[in-house]
Amino acid sequence: MRNPNGYGCIKKLSGQRRRPFAFVVSENGKQRIIEYFTNQADAQIFQADYNKVHLHHVLPGHQVTLAELYHRWLPAHIADTDPSDSALASYANSFKHLSCLQYEPFQNLKYMDYQRVIDGMRKSGLSYSSCKKVRSLISLLEKYASKIELTNKSYAPLLSIGKNKAIRPHKPFSRQKINRLWQHVGEPGVDTVLILLYTGMRVGEMLALQKSDVNMRQHYIRITKSKTEAGIRIIPIHHRITPLIDARMRTPGIPLIANDNGNEYSYGSYCILWRQVMHLIHAEGHTTHDCRHTVATLLDNAGANETAKRRILGHAGGDVTERVYTHKNIRQLRKCIELLK
Repeated sequence: MRNPNGYGCIKKLSGQRRRPFAFVVSENGKQRIIEYFTNQADAQIFQADYNKVHLHHVLPGHQVTLAELYHRWLPAHIADTDPSDSALASYANSFKHLSCLQYEPFQNLKYMDYQRVIDGMRKSGLSYSSCKKVRSLISLLEKYASKIELTNKSYAPLLSIGKNKAIRPHKPFSRQKINRLWQHVGEPGVDTVLILLYTGMRVGEMLALQKSDVNMRQHYIRITKSKTEAGIRIIPIHHRITPLIDARMRTPGIPLIANDNGNEYSYGSYCILWRQVMHLIHAEGHTTHDCRHTVATLLDNAGANETAKRRILGHAGGDVTERVYTHKNIRQLRKCIELLK
């Protein structure tokens, strides 16, 4: 459908530009650029809003596409929930899987449109987790559409994503491999693996640590950035890794785990270091999450208090009494972590 006169237009500018899309209006026979955008969807949203505010003009027959709904929902969702960087990356990746539907009017989309996307993902060998994230995004968009009174449809709960079958089940590090790490403790990156194995931190939590999060006087680490609310916690420093933490505290830079330039590792760059360490101790095939699995397994084998173990690993308690009324102080948590040998 052709836009009416005076509605303005969107142009893609030539050259290598960070924001190549421009919203243009005509004034006195000349075109004037109002705003620049990184993508066409944002430009179209701005165009519609600009005409509503400045000209009280709504495009006849305009239907909100999936892309427009997504780009309207995301800023509102960020303002309401302040999601983590990993969550934002997950939304963007999930929306890419829905790209074949992005220009379809959202109100016209049906159950089978979404199910075909998920079925295609499963046939391509994508994980259960990836399918679940796409379904979750669809649910969030449908709730937002209901909130703005666009539609009350809710297909997300009906979507089938298959069963969660682990592609590579996690396995704990053997005592021999842990001993090999101690034998090579002076090699680059080995200390970081040992820190993971004696704290139970997620790798993202470790990479986000700053030196100000470490209390060497009282021997604990405060996790301030985590993927879950239960992940915000205190972890006592095991006596075996105290020298490793102390050495990291003396290095340049603000992050506790810093590269040679004193900067924080990205997840990708740390994975390169991880693979080098695994090759060094002949433990190829292990992932960073195996460290958490190792800590959980060793604490179970040592008869650790279940509540203390959950606090250390940052797992939410399933029981109301445990979540609300049970408090474990740092001394009890330290007793639990020291069960690791």
